[in-house]
Amino acid sequence: MQPNPNDPNKKDIKKKYKNIMNYQLGVVLHLNFGVHILLLTIINILAMGILIGLSSRFYPLVKLESLQTFIIVALLFTFIEVFIKGIMVRYLYRFIRITFGIMFYLSNLLTFWLVDLSVPQISFLYEGTNIFTFTLLFMMIRLLFTTYVRKSKWIQGGKIHGL
Repeated sequence: MQPNPNDPNKKDIKKKYKNIMNYQLGVVLHLNFGVHILLLTIINILAMGILIGLSSRFYPLVKLESLQTFIIVALLFTFIEVFIKGIMVRYLYRFIRITFGIMFYLSNLLTFWLVDLSVPQISFLYEGTNIFTFTLLFMMIRLLFTTYVRKSKWIQGGKIHGL
């Protein structure tokens, strides 16, 4: 008996399942990696800008010296985050599911700390808890933007959920 060419084989099913899981975990915003990086960079710049603007009005959490520093911090954070999140999903997927995504918060916290150490023109002000607060608020604001990007058909090319 010959296999039917219209039946999906196990490799295709496994690949589609992996894409769906990565998409649902928020690892990818678009299946094209270049578009994903561009969208993630724009979203991170917007979320950081909103958070820094709002927090500087009421309770300053972070101090940046210039607009160039802001762009460098956003780009550095994005690229480190993509690297760390890719490794985490690849090797710690089960642990991420067990902890309900708390590992993503810890990885973002670590990433902001690394960016703070590597760029001298940024500092989290007053207390050590500011980096925790900034990371939590940043992730909440970014969740709004990423949800919109993942649900909008015009960004995903008319496909449902980017798949």
